[in-house]
Amino acid sequence: MKPNLHHVRAHGNIWINTDALGLRSPVPARTYGNKQAGEYRIAFVGDSVTFGVGVPTGETYPEIVEKSLNYLQHHCQVNVFNFAVSSYSLKEMTATLKYRVPEVSPDLVVMGIIIDDFDTNRTPKVDKFGYNTHGNASKLVNKSPTLKLILRNIHLSYFIRDFLSSTIMHQETNYGLTNNNLPPIISSSYKYIGEFKKLSEEHDYSYIVVTLPSAGSNGSQFTEIIKHLKNDKINYFNTSFITPLFTVKQYYATTYDWHPSALVHQKIGEMLSAYILNNFLLKSCQKPLAQHHPDQPSRKGSRPDLSCTFWTR
Repeated sequence: MKPNLHHVRAHGNIWINTDALGLRSPVPARTYGNKQAGEYRIAFVGDSVTFGVGVPTGETYPEIVEKSLNYLQHHCQVNVFNFAVSSYSLKEMTATLKYRVPEVSPDLVVMGIIIDDFDTNRTPKVDKFGYNTHGNASKLVNKSPTLKLILRNIHLSYFIRDFLSSTIMHQETNYGLTNNNLPPIISSSYKYIGEFKKLSEEHDYSYIVVTLPSAGSNGSQFTEIIKHLKNDKINYFNTSFITPLFTVKQYYATTYDWHPSALVHQKIGEMLSAYILNNFLLKSCQKPLAQHHPDQPSRKGSRPDLSCTFWTR
């Protein structure tokens, strides 16, 4: 996105700010210097779920991770950087790690994925006018440049594209097993997860691949993929199974938006915070961290609800 945006309307009927790097940020035009002593930086790459479409900035799961980790310990100052972009596939996420993430010198990089991210054709191109073009629906509109410009002038270009993509030109992608093998669409793009691991290790970053929940799914689509992650010794954390914990109304960001709601982001953030704390942050801070007991007074502000934090799957 454009850098230094202040309170602008974004996809999903939300208002956002961007920092000096063009990343979604609670503070507009925020700048960053060199990493300070005692600072622990986490860079997130992902798609619209990690970006937080439909969810206020402070309630996205990367922000929940930052708040929770800074609450649970005070020897390191945790700062997160959200490099996620709507419709990014594994290919673009890995490219982000290679070309953009080094700007912030992270200690930990997190790739948040849903099953659709294995489709490397899902990421739209950008035309000479700066508009996203995507799939067959955009091709239909592009056949008539005059119509295209009219639609843009009345701000209906994206609406028509999304309508066509979800109705008459909608195509279901098959992610099911073929003869007990991963389907081609997954097996051909799985290599980017290996590249993500390799790049992380070359830069001396810790890393996690996080499998995220999707509307209407119980996480079973990731079963075979997780077997491959284990076999390839990829650090991963699975949250894809949590969708059934919510009603449809609780899960959806809005009535017509399948993106996870703030309630779902809260759950993801709490679970991921505990995993990062125990597997990465404790080792990096190299000091015993403060323990909170129920009979001790809490710190200023409300304590995060960590009821599900230590689940494993």
